Amino acid sequence: MMRMFSHSHLLRRASVLAVVAAVALLVVGCGGGQGAEPTTSTGSTSAAGDVLSVEGTEFSFTPSTVKASAGQTTIRFTNHGGVEHDFLIDALDLHLHANPGKAAEATVTLTPGTYATYCSIPGHRESGMKGTLTVS
Repeated sequence: MMRMFSHSHLLRRASVLAVVAAVALLVVGCGGGQGAEPTTSTGSTSAAGDVLSVEGTEFSFTPSTVKASAGQTTIRFTNHGGVEHDFLIDALDLHLHANPGKAAEATVTLTPGTYATYCSIPGHRESGMKGTLTVS
């Protein structure tokens, strides 16, 4: 049996679906309402030296505060977000770009100091994608 729907019923249903979709996008774009507390990581060690791993999502880095020892270090940035992100440290001339679900890495020689980290995609740094690398 074929069921008939009135025009107003279809419009109401479409409106409800649009609202549900908008709320879902808002929740995803805001990181699902989860607060991100700064954490510290010293990374891991491999045969090639220290490996610092940083993950990016909308709109934060985990960890946002990273500590490392001076010397040769591989920095690995993994994008767990739904849009492109990058990880920059201007003082080290480091720019790691990763599409959603991808990772990028580079090996650098760290010298003691404190370095600002951030995502250069317009609006991302201002939305919280920034942090600090402290090298001792």
